[in-house]
Amino acid sequence: MILILELMDEAVTHAPGNSQWAQVIARALPDHQVRVCAPPAHLRALREDANLCALANVSFREIPLISAFRRQVNVVSPARARAEFAILRRLLAEVPAGESCLVVLASAAPTAVFAARLAGALMRRRVAVQMVLHGFANEVLGWRTRNPLLRRFDLPGLMAAPPQGVRFLALERAIAAELGRIAPAAAGRIDVLPLPVNANEIVVLPPVPLEPPIRLALVGQTTRAKGIEPFLAMARALKARHGSAVEFHVIGRRFPETPAEALAVLDGPPAEGYLDRKDFLARLAAMHYVVLPLQESYYRLSPSGALIDAITWLKPVVATAIPIVAEAFREGGEIGVLCPDVAAMERALDRLVTAPDPAEYARQVAALRRLRDRRLPDALVGTYRRIVETGFRDIAAGEKGAGQG
Repeated sequence: MILILELMDEAVTHAPGNSQWAQVIARALPDHQVRVCAPPAHLRALREDANLCALANVSFREIPLISAFRRQVNVVSPARARAEFAILRRLLAEVPAGESCLVVLASAAPTAVFAARLAGALMRRRVAVQMVLHGFANEVLGWRTRNPLLRRFDLPGLMAAPPQGVRFLALERAIAAELGRIAPAAAGRIDVLPLPVNANEIVVLPPVPLEPPIRLALVGQTTRAKGIEPFLAMARALKARHGSAVEFHVIGRRFPETPAEALAVLDGPPAEGYLDRKDFLARLAAMHYVVLPLQESYYRLSPSGALIDAITWLKPVVATAIPIVAEAFREGGEIGVLCPDVAAMERALDRLVTAPDPAEYARQVAALRRLRDRRLPDALVGTYRRIVETGFRDIAAGEKGAGQG
């Protein structure tokens, strides 16, 4: 049996991505039961995906939201660990006796890894664990308690000495390589499955005509990591030169660290609260380009949802050449304009505004479409199956036992 657990997110923001992951896993392992476990609101959002619900080997279980130090993954909380252990013990009790079990932690603190292993040992079950590394992977370099005992149970401690049967899943090759450099003891335990696009959001629409005003968007929250400051600086400079021939939009939520008055230059300001996904997509559909002045200090260990949205909606990107973006260009080809720094990005945007090139734009959209096809859940099934066959051979074979190295 495969147990997929969402232990960190009660809201629906992770639900589309988790649904795509669950579909990849269920299709890769059609002879295994796949049980998707999440808090109530998250589970309701997952059940709205008809493609996921249509899979015969998928079922759902509601689990409580763990409130202790939620999303503070490097705080080693005994209260949270006890709650994780109780959830996992209850779920493992439903696994048929003698059957191997793979616990896939879609979003969880490191203590959940140890909780899964302990619950399996006490129940005389062979349990393997696959921990998906989202933006939380940055905690491998983050704050740590001074308590040497508790440090064993944070992410740096886990990756410095991974228990038997535990592996990690990075969402881009560049992230896996960097994690392997930071935590060499875990390098052989890190598999890669590229972040999939959301197949439910693919619609057949003609590209937006490349004519003024050229609409440029930063996608997501207005954080420093996403590059809101250089984005606003470029907006001020280009609008001073080109006026109404160019528009700058933020499609997402204003982060508290960004003063509202700094956003006055924008033609499409961010939302003050959660932006409904339908509204988000309607705004994105009207854009010409997605601008990605991403900061490597954060995104060298985190995938970019904005990049995936751009691929899904065939929006060419103008981006700084950090590793995860450079890798997307190597994989996809001419999917936009790759810039060595922000100064080059401003020059590229200036060119796109002053001399729009429909033929170039059409090539970029075509390259994005090919890349999108390679990121669909169906296209990733073989990759995930090979990950299980290599790293969790007993699970792949359906034998008693679980997990290799």
